[in-house]
Amino acid sequence: MLLYELLSGLEYRLYGISGDADISRPFSDSKNCVFAGLFVCLQGISFDGHDYAYEVKKKGARACVALYPIEGFATVVVKDTRFALSVIWNNFYKRPTQSMRLFGITGTNGKTSTAAFLSACLKESGRRVGTIGTLGVFFQGERLEGECGHMTTPDPEYLYSSLAALRDMGATDVVMEVSSHSVVQKRVDALNFHTTVFTNLSPEHLDLHGTMEEYFRVKASFVSRGVNRIVNGDDVYGRRFSQKVPSVSVGAADTSDVSVTPLGVSYTFLYKDKEMNIRSCVGGDFTLTNTMLAAACAALVGVSTADIERGIASVKSIPGRLERVVRREDAGFDAFIDYAHTPAALEGVLLHLRRAVKGSLICVFGCGGERDREKRPLMGACAEALCDAVIVTGDNPRREEPMAVIRDIIKGMTGKNSVVIPDRREAIFVAVSMAGRGDILLFAGKGHENYEIVDTGVRPFDEKAIIKEAVRLKTAID
Repeated sequence: MLLYELLSGLEYRLYGISGDADISRPFSDSKNCVFAGLFVCLQGISFDGHDYAYEVKKKGARACVALYPIEGFATVVVKDTRFALSVIWNNFYKRPTQSMRLFGITGTNGKTSTAAFLSACLKESGRRVGTIGTLGVFFQGERLEGECGHMTTPDPEYLYSSLAALRDMGATDVVMEVSSHSVVQKRVDALNFHTTVFTNLSPEHLDLHGTMEEYFRVKASFVSRGVNRIVNGDDVYGRRFSQKVPSVSVGAADTSDVSVTPLGVSYTFLYKDKEMNIRSCVGGDFTLTNTMLAAACAALVGVSTADIERGIASVKSIPGRLERVVRREDAGFDAFIDYAHTPAALEGVLLHLRRAVKGSLICVFGCGGERDREKRPLMGACAEALCDAVIVTGDNPRREEPMAVIRDIIKGMTGKNSVVIPDRREAIFVAVSMAGRGDILLFAGKGHENYEIVDTGVRPFDEKAIIKEAVRLKTAID
């Protein structure tokens, strides 16, 4: 591809190279250098891509994109290399979303579920739908092969290649989860969003943003980009946004005849002049909000009431979102896995299960390493207050010492009904052995993940399979 084609839409200056130079492929990791490639120099917390410019030149790179001219190396100088990276990948894949309608969903919690419900509504209406998010990349409900780096919103290389793949498969609509990290890093800045959705905001990623106000500013800056904007009017930050930016606000005031259990949700939803009878097999209070946002978004773009009702009902479960993996009909107790990894998410799911439990509520959870330390004691205090028994364990320690994470968690706990079992597999077996008739077990934090991130990298860890193994052992012993 010619250099000037890759740079279309950018302001730039060329040093030592012409715009009609042939480029094989862009890249931003020096380890992925390709012959005649274009190296985009990114600056991070602990690295600076400019320091690797001569290294990739020796490996055969044709030029680099940088903030200043690199002496002796053909350079494209831009004001912002992260923005440039998104634009370049978008151009490399020939602007894949030009022929598609793009929906962006952001917020602390609920992105994955809202995306699943919205995608189902659009599909029911006859649209050909792609979904990109925490669970991976999907087309018409079928997962595509490929690695997205365990990110809610993939890095530009994976993001724009996924969008191109969906375009080539005939997608008419793409529903994307958009993280605050991706907004800060400008991964989605080359995209135009037809509709944006704001789910909620609670403390998370403050290691990146510093304050809730900055976190809100980042989220709001993305939501503002939508031609249409839908927000959760029951969330304080959603109300703040809708007061400043024209948007559609929906909330509990728009519902009636509400029934919420761990095994399903039903209610009547009034959106403008449309009355919808919403029925979902996905339980939990959060499903009320997530289905409402999805239904409003679908209605806004012309999906019929009947298709919205059928679409939401068609979602039988969402991996790792209050997903029941053990049934009391089979084992005498229920066991759920949930991706809750923030204080608000954990509190929400525990309050819901607290109302439903007949026996004891037992929770196994941990916190991720190299992430917000401030939330750890808050999650410990929440679990202890709402559960009859708590096992504090590991959860993606990354390169942080696992017991350091656990010590932060138990700072918020008295220890009256909790134990520490650092090894998560052992913690699962102990929790299952404790379970009695009518109890509910919640395994929080891992959700859909079938891996564990430790200091040596990523290793397999299928929590659902381990829980079922523990239940089989318990049944055999009993």
